[in-house]
Amino acid sequence: MRIFSHGRRIVLYFFRRRQNFTQIACFVLSFFLLTFLAGCGGEKPDVKAEITMPEPVAPVSEEITETVVDVYWDATYSMQGYTTILTGNFYRTLPDDIGALGESLGEVHFFKFGEDVTPMSGREHRSFNNAQTYTEVITAFNRVIDVANPDHLSIVITDLFESDADWSNVTKKLKEKYFSKHLGVAVIGVKNPFQGDIFDVGIDAAKFWYDSGADVKKYRPFYLFIMGPEKKIEAFIDKWRESETLEGMEYVVFSENFSKNAADFSKMNVLASENIFADERLGIKDKRMKEFGIDSMDSPASIKTSFRYEPTFGACKVSIKNVSTYVEVYYLDGEEGWKVREEDNDILCEFAESADEKDTYDVEIKFTPALSLVPGKINLIHVALAPTSKGIVLPGWIRDWNMASYDIAPNAFDGSKTVNLLHVVGSLKDSMLMVARPSLVNINLVMEAR
Repeated sequence: MRIFSHGRRIVLYFFRRRQNFTQIACFVLSFFLLTFLAGCGGEKPDVKAEITMPEPVAPVSEEITETVVDVYWDATYSMQGYTTILTGNFYRTLPDDIGALGESLGEVHFFKFGEDVTPMSGREHRSFNNAQTYTEVITAFNRVIDVANPDHLSIVITDLFESDADWSNVTKKLKEKYFSKHLGVAVIGVKNPFQGDIFDVGIDAAKFWYDSGADVKKYRPFYLFIMGPEKKIEAFIDKWRESETLEGMEYVVFSENFSKNAADFSKMNVLASENIFADERLGIKDKRMKEFGIDSMDSPASIKTSFRYEPTFGACKVSIKNVSTYVEVYYLDGEEGWKVREEDNDILCEFAESADEKDTYDVEIKFTPALSLVPGKINLIHVALAPTSKGIVLPGWIRDWNMASYDIAPNAFDGSKTVNLLHVVGSLKDSMLMVARPSLVNINLVMEAR
């Protein structure tokens, strides 16, 4: 009101001075035009810090140049049978192979474990191709997770047996130390010749002698259980695939990403919009976020984009019909940073397969700014398309390699399969879903509600 009052006094002054009417009119028009332009100018709001993603959203994955690889080898007696058959035995060359591969990624360290975890020095790890090395009687996988450094790439070589069948404790630790920190877990299964005892099978903890001989169909699986930052897991698997071309080798990867290309604004384009427009007043550097301005707070707004679903190597497939929408609204509150807007909003997200291109899906977000944003604040609308538990489909090989405890009888035991593999891998999937918020798409709209 002060601007208009001041303008009125100037106009009256000119009248009193009996200036030419045309001169007065031009002045008044210019004054109000300049006032309007000043009010609509591109001045940035007072934001003291660089705008970054809210905490629950996964950070940008850093490129990996060199890493530390920690290899934990199961030295319990149940692993001895993988060393005894010499012909066609991949396991006997594995210590050297893993050592060379680890060194190609960076610094590599070896440990053996049973009930406890023990570091190995020099070339001691080469003894894992010798049956006499496997003397431990208790398998405590959970101890490996306790001592593992989550910043490193940790590789556990094991038959996935856990003493007392305590996999619930293992997955609980993985959930807390890895999945909740945006880290990943992968399992590589390898079938190998085996001749030896298999212990604690089924609810009666039976022992079986098993000899696969040279029959590939009877080979027994062992596993590389890999934990750490997703980029490091990806780098290891790429190197592994380059160096090993074994038949009977399978993979599954659990991480927050299911598709090769990031489905966020670093890769996605805006196809259409209503009542909002692209803006750059805030100077946002994180390409996963995109800033928009609002034409009218009270009118419906919408934005349309699309994404292509291309599963990453080893990742669980996603059933699109079992994908749900997750919406959260944040607002910047001074020095305290992002806060969640607790009130209800009218944000609606619709997605459907594109009529133009296979495996491509159109996504449209609709909302009313006045109903969904905090007025006078910088807001962030975070929309994710996330699979439900039924939406993540485990690869078929896990069922094929699985033997359930209740199926086991003295005449039905099959050493070419792993007891409770489906339960172990399924628990990894459930743990990831509980805390990691894996998603197909992450759309982040930043706008100032003015």
